Amino acid sequence: MSLSSPVGRGWDRLALQQNRALTNRNQTNNTQHMTSETTYREKGRAVVLAALMVMSVVAMSAAFAGGVAAKQPASATNDVVYTSSDDLDGDDLWLGQEVTVGDSISQSGFEIHSGLSGSDNYVTTVKVDEGQGTFEVNPDDFETGEPYHIQTETGDTWHNVEFWVESENLNVEFTRDTVSSNDEAVPVTFESERDDQWVNVTADNLETSELERLFHKEETETNDGTVALDVSVDGSTELTADFNNADLDTGEYNITFDVTDSAASDTATVEVTDSRLDYAFADVEQTTQGEITNITVDVSESSTPVITLGGTEYGYATHAKLTNVEEEEVVVQFDTHDVHSNPWSVHEDSDAEIAESDTSVYTADGFESGDPLPSYNWDLSIGDELDSSTSDDYDLVNEHDRDRLVVQDRAAIGDVTTNTAPAADTLETLDDLEDTTVTETNTIAEGDHLIVSVEDFGAEGLVEDIANDDSVALENALTSEGIFVELTEQNSGPIGTATAWNSSTENPDAEPLDLTGITVDEYSGDLILKVDVSGDASEELQTGETYDFSFNVTQKNTYVDDEDETFGHESTISIEDREVEWDAIESLPAAEDATATGTTTVAPGTELSAEADSPTDQGGFVQVADAVVTAGDDGNHQFAAEFDLSEETPGVTFDLYVDDRYESSVSDELSDVNLTAADEPVVAIDVSGDAPSTVNVDEDATLNVTVTNNGDATETVDYHIEVNDDTVVSDELELEAGEEFTDSYEFDTSEAGDLVWNVHAGDASDSGTLTVEEESTDGTGDDSGSDDSGSDDSGSDDSGSDDSGTDDSGSDGDDGEDGTPGFGVSVAAVALLAAALLALRRDN
Repeated sequence: MSLSSPVGRGWDRLALQQNRALTNRNQTNNTQHMTSETTYREKGRAVVLAALMVMSVVAMSAAFAGGVAAKQPASATNDVVYTSSDDLDGDDLWLGQEVTVGDSISQSGFEIHSGLSGSDNYVTTVKVDEGQGTFEVNPDDFETGEPYHIQTETGDTWHNVEFWVESENLNVEFTRDTVSSNDEAVPVTFESERDDQWVNVTADNLETSELERLFHKEETETNDGTVALDVSVDGSTELTADFNNADLDTGEYNITFDVTDSAASDTATVEVTDSRLDYAFADVEQTTQGEITNITVDVSESSTPVITLGGTEYGYATHAKLTNVEEEEVVVQFDTHDVHSNPWSVHEDSDAEIAESDTSVYTADGFESGDPLPSYNWDLSIGDELDSSTSDDYDLVNEHDRDRLVVQDRAAIGDVTTNTAPAADTLETLDDLEDTTVTETNTIAEGDHLIVSVEDFGAEGLVEDIANDDSVALENALTSEGIFVELTEQNSGPIGTATAWNSSTENPDAEPLDLTGITVDEYSGDLILKVDVSGDASEELQTGETYDFSFNVTQKNTYVDDEDETFGHESTISIEDREVEWDAIESLPAAEDATATGTTTVAPGTELSAEADSPTDQGGFVQVADAVVTAGDDGNHQFAAEFDLSEETPGVTFDLYVDDRYESSVSDELSDVNLTAADEPVVAIDVSGDAPSTVNVDEDATLNVTVTNNGDATETVDYHIEVNDDTVVSDELELEAGEEFTDSYEFDTSEAGDLVWNVHAGDASDSGTLTVEEESTDGTGDDSGSDDSGSDDSGSDDSGSDDSGTDDSGSDGDDGEDGTPGFGVSVAAVALLAAALLALRRDN
């Protein structure tokens, strides 16, 4: 339910009334819990916000003031009179209206309050003086989408009259942005929430007389002294503009439509172009007899151009008038097969139209009905209208452009092929044909579709006539055009004649053969027929037999002139039993893609049902799979069923089953198939990295990488090196079989820490960690320290022995502490104590 409807607004208003009552209670409760301490900053902010709101209201009022009053003719009024205030209750008023309440309530005067009747908080919106009873619904006092109510001045008694104020949205448009100065009927559409209203029509650059001629309306003097048109419209009415009658100059016109009893208005813009437009042929397709050709014309989004073809002096002439033109280019189609009644049409992608009343055809006495357009270079002309002063009615008043439609003799019919498709698929439309699997073959399994495809048959107009003629069966329509299919026995036996099956309804000596045409909505020149051998004829057609097949087009065809031009194609068709058979499978691997294969006669694309079933005393599993038939040679097609046996135990046995879903009796079984261990996959790409495990800061460290292709074919893989999850090398490698790739990467060892490296090449990878350490500073590992001076010098040199051993070795136990270099133990202890006290202070 739309909320803009009266019922919708009623619900809306009820909800608003309930919400406002709830809001008032919530505001009271919230006030009791709020602190009474209001800062000067808060007070100042409130004053500023209030000032901003007042300024906004003043600005909005000023903006609306100039657009409220709508012009109105004397015959129409914006006054709305309610004889009783009760009639106003629940009604909608529109901004811009002047409203009079005519009963006793207006005699004593009244006030209009915002909000619903009975609300405690209200603001007096309008006060009506005693005896007046009239007020204006203007945007200074009223807001759209809000409710209001009336209160009389007598006492405090509420007068329960409520109404809502709405703003009308008017949208006016010409149905075309560009028109010709000779267009006679261009609709103007109106969209509004209101059903019926009056509008004034004005234009700054048009005289009133021109507006009168444009809309066929008489002028009316308005209340403000100006002159406008008085037009009554509703939401479903279209005002028609007659530019031919108005005789306007070329240019752009902004025409304003003002609603007389509200503030609503809208301006519609239209561009008027010269009536002598430069119509032109943008493209004319060369065609052959019987085709439907495309003629693209430039019409500049306007008017009603007329196209003529041929001429009475040539024995054939026709014309067509385009209407409802909304594009710059329109594709017009001409049927060279059906040229005697109405050969013209418009491509489905265009909105333009050609009515049958806007066409005519002239044919000479020698041009027989049903004959296609002869091959010839036919004259084409385009202009704005036919010259009615001439007798043949095929001359143009203003010819804008000329071209030629080249019609050639129909080309020879192409190859004829026989095809098959799965029996379970429906073949009725071109989409059906595209969705199924069609296989060229002369071997057909019993029940599968037999399809005849005639390449480059052409004659689109003829084929459409045949396909769209619901009055007769397809066989009859094809027969009338000399088209038929025939099957004949090759081995009839020693007695009697060979049996023939024929689709022609004029061959009483043959058994009937049904043909079904694939619909030609998107006919591309190839004639496609389905031969039905599942009816009465199938009782006589024997599987395992070969039949002579022929497709024929006789003299009866529209495009065959004499016996020498008849068309015939001959081949053979074999009808086979439906069969499925597993290949000689002894084992399958315990792999996720274990595949069992077989052969069949059914059409490629057929889905078979396959099953791998292991008894309980063996593997105890059941796997089900679909097996889709693929094409093979001479009707020996293949199927493959893939099973996931990766979780099963090697060494067990299982049985394989396959069933034809179309014919359940067609099946095959293979017993005691062994489940063997799956072959280990060969890893084609191998990668290895070599780097030291530990180095000191700023020492050199290198990662050496080797990538090898161990497979027997060229491999292309992504190659990258990561250090601490950052990619430092990224490349793509192409390695031939047996090829080896080497690379190196220098680590950044400027800081201590662990460097975790990873090397990837395809799915192969290698990784490791390089630890960078700080160099040792305690002297225990330094070759230049005490070992050189204390051992080598004191042990071999006499003078060194005296100096080092006596003075520097510290052999006196009493002097050991005092001889400690740097801080002594006592000083170190004090320093440690101070540090502890400092840490304690920081904790506190």
